[in-house]
Amino acid sequence: MRKRLILNDIRKNRLFTAATVAFMTVSAMLFALTVLLSVSLLSSIQTLMEQAETPDFLQMHAGTVKEEEISAFAEAHPEVEDWQVMPFLNLENSKISLGEHSLADSTQDNGLSVQGQSFDYLVDLTNELPKVWPGEVFVPICYRAQYELAPGDVMQIGNRKFTIAGFIRDSQMNSMMASSKRFLVNEADYESMQKEGTEEYLIEFRLHEGTDTGVFENAYKEAGLPDNGPAVTKPLIRMMNALSDGMMIFVILLVSVVAVIISVICIRFLLLTRMEKERKEMGMLRAIGMAKGQIRGLWFAKYVAFSVAGALIGLLLTGLAQKPLTAQMQELYGGVAIGGWTIFGAVLAVLLAEGILLLAVRRILKRKEQLPVLSCLYDVLEQKKGREYRSYFLIAAVAAACAFLMLVPANLHHTLDSPEFVTYMGIGDAGLRMDIRQTDDIAGVTARTAEQLAGDADVEKYVVLKTRSYSMGLPDGSTSALTVEEGNHNIFPVRNEKGEAPKGKGQIALSALNAKETGLTVGDSLLLNTEKGAERYTVCGIYSDITNGGKTAKACRIADEKAPVMWSVFYVSLKDHVSEKTWINKYQQPEIKVTDIADYVKGTYGQTLKEIRLAAVVATGISAGILFVVTALFLRLTIEKNRYAISLKKAIGFCSRDIKRSYRIRGFLPAFFGIVTGILFGNTCGEKLCGSILTSFGAEGFSFVTDWRMVCFLIPVTLSFAAVAAVEAGIWEIKNIRAFECCIGKE
Repeated sequence: MRKRLILNDIRKNRLFTAATVAFMTVSAMLFALTVLLSVSLLSSIQTLMEQAETPDFLQMHAGTVKEEEISAFAEAHPEVEDWQVMPFLNLENSKISLGEHSLADSTQDNGLSVQGQSFDYLVDLTNELPKVWPGEVFVPICYRAQYELAPGDVMQIGNRKFTIAGFIRDSQMNSMMASSKRFLVNEADYESMQKEGTEEYLIEFRLHEGTDTGVFENAYKEAGLPDNGPAVTKPLIRMMNALSDGMMIFVILLVSVVAVIISVICIRFLLLTRMEKERKEMGMLRAIGMAKGQIRGLWFAKYVAFSVAGALIGLLLTGLAQKPLTAQMQELYGGVAIGGWTIFGAVLAVLLAEGILLLAVRRILKRKEQLPVLSCLYDVLEQKKGREYRSYFLIAAVAAACAFLMLVPANLHHTLDSPEFVTYMGIGDAGLRMDIRQTDDIAGVTARTAEQLAGDADVEKYVVLKTRSYSMGLPDGSTSALTVEEGNHNIFPVRNEKGEAPKGKGQIALSALNAKETGLTVGDSLLLNTEKGAERYTVCGIYSDITNGGKTAKACRIADEKAPVMWSVFYVSLKDHVSEKTWINKYQQPEIKVTDIADYVKGTYGQTLKEIRLAAVVATGISAGILFVVTALFLRLTIEKNRYAISLKKAIGFCSRDIKRSYRIRGFLPAFFGIVTGILFGNTCGEKLCGSILTSFGAEGFSFVTDWRMVCFLIPVTLSFAAVAAVEAGIWEIKNIRAFECCIGKE
């Protein structure tokens, strides 16, 4: 009997049923999609790192390497499971072309490599070790789509041509956030090409499980082993791989949470409307002795059926949407079969979403059953009037949520794409950056370049920053390795969350992640072990930095000029009339890499920006669609409830146009105020929400770089258009209401 009642009610109220199932479907789909994408991303990255046997600790070094010293160090440290030295032949980008495309404008350090002997393997698209024959090259997978490459195309290095035999996945350097890319060639070809570039080395270690990589890194530094380059740990590699697609998943999670909130609000309104319409029937059932629990069970069973339908449709839509959304991560890291745990996670997410909605339904039913029988049998005008006002408030709430949903991803994309974002990367706000790394004589090249810049009439201002590594003593007696960038940090300042940049001797600024890890803040002190002995420095500032793993420091000058320099960086701004491209060509050399900082940011975060742009477009479509459906549905239901009153107005002389005008105002004004409120919350709460995510990567003090065209025009116009179209669709039924209907009752 219960089944028959539910089926009859569904047939009688198709609009209510479709709307309720739709909201439950969207909530289930978005929650399941978030879990599915997260599991797929982490699983594919983990699988690639296991098959490629990624090193736990990697030290890049430009210069000579004595392997016997490294061997002695490894034997003295039982935590070392295996080690190797991998050569990397760094090439000048202007000499490289892939197919018809030159890499002259590439911001990446591109070079040749051979297959790892013991670990750190470069794998093909089946995650197997490819066989490379003389004259062949395997190209990083990230370049396949970027340059539209296919097997059989030609890669040219200077006068030498190689045939592209396939593509490789590099567990270390897959992400564009990794500044280097390795091309796999045959060992004989590698040896014959050595004169075309500058050789550097990747000193790699596999450590036993449970080893603290930070402690091991400090031991490596204290041993005085080669360290003329950045050090990278396995957790950092995993983070760089996950960040790009992870930002897209974060946006989808945000959409999921907001969609569930909207669904709860909407289903509550739909349920209250249905219960209001069947108020007298419920009163009659209670009057003849039917128990409250039986009536509640009848209603709840119907919504359980709706929930089951929404969950199944949501899972089906998740399966359809999953493939295009995971296309890039499968390209970079390889496809991972959807196993039992992945399906279990998606089902659990669906149950969570549907459980939240059903709990809201049950709470409403529990409250409603407390009404006296007489209140159910007879109308109470004040209550109905109050509920009608609440329904318009509901339109405002949904419009605010939709505006928030559109604004946050759009602002996040615009911020990451803005030139100002470099200040969160630990990079000065200059126009050009010059890196000196791939040479044995970094100090000499740095001095000559500084002298040349000082006499260059095209240069407005410049600064040279030299990076050295020191052992840092903490207040608790422990030590740690610290990479310090020395120079004048006030010419092109970075963003300081606390304090200020160092201005004199004895002052040092720490990156946000370093400050968090060491527990130091502004005013605290630390010891740096230099050639002159232990020297005390006071922390003068904490700044945002997401480069080099986010663990850096800045000081004016610590050691004398004899201390080894790991690398040097120049920041340069040119005078207005100077052509950047001509100037870059003048200074670009094998040992000096000159890049436009705006291009550097886009090259590093282009992949991430693409994902966030896609998520922003999806969020815009979903938001406009939700606002249209909700507003149209609510107005349609409101007009149905007020059918008798509208008919009465027509009977006393009002025309459809006058009545529609009244409902247009009542429908659009709440939507307009909701849009304004959502934009305000998006610029405040949304900024804090995104800041909390980016803080984990070292970008402290995050604030949106607002795109005012988006905030003041595109978002309000898009949502206003959706609201106007929804209002017109919702009030369409008014013209079909006849004046005589009030004479025969509401029905």
